[in-house]
Amino acid sequence: MVSLLNVARAGEGSEQDSEFRYTLFPYYKIADDLTGFSYLGYVDNPDRDYDSFYFGVGANWQAEPWLQVWGGVIGLYTENEVKSDLLEMRPFLGPKLFLPNDWKWNIYNFTRYEYRATENLDTDDWSGQNRLRSRSGLDVPLTGTANAWGPKTAYLIADVEPYYTFEKGQIDPFRIRAGLGYVVNDRIRVELIYHAEYTRPEGGSLEHTNNIFRLNIKIGFQRGLLKGLLNPDSD
Repeated sequence: MVSLLNVARAGEGSEQDSEFRYTLFPYYKIADDLTGFSYLGYVDNPDRDYDSFYFGVGANWQAEPWLQVWGGVIGLYTENEVKSDLLEMRPFLGPKLFLPNDWKWNIYNFTRYEYRATENLDTDDWSGQNRLRSRSGLDVPLTGTANAWGPKTAYLIADVEPYYTFEKGQIDPFRIRAGLGYVVNDRIRVELIYHAEYTRPEGGSLEHTNNIFRLNIKIGFQRGLLKGLLNPDSD
């Protein structure tokens, strides 16, 4: 993302970086229970002197009203000013479970396996990493139940997501997320989200090392598609 905010570094301990992201998620119907998606994104981290460009495709299968299965591949090109440029490919697959309720809240868990294949573009060397990501969260409409998820309504976003890295045998990173979303109409949603990211910079305990500010734009090519997906999110 283009830097919109300047986040002060922590006074003690590890320094906190500022990262800014813009992401665009187009969704399109393939069949009655199958939805395709694309993922386009731009990331700017002025503290670490890199820019990243995301691109990806995948699909979501609505197996049951309370169960979706997501799969796809996300590509990532990172342009570094002081280190080697990187190319990543991240295939992933996993279930997304929803807890039915009478309030029309989206209460869910999205757990997926992800393989990170990374190429150093200076040396052409590849490395691999196996991760299990498990995001538990909720989206809460800021309106009455009758108007929930209708046009020109807002909603709150909150979740936590640990990443378990098999090669390290530990959780790294760990993210806490909060934000505000707005339903523009039955095809477009806009979200502004803050992530607090915890990593292990010295291989020890988790420390707050990164602040991520994110603007999401979600677009359904068919009318009402986003509402039917409950919580459309592949990131």
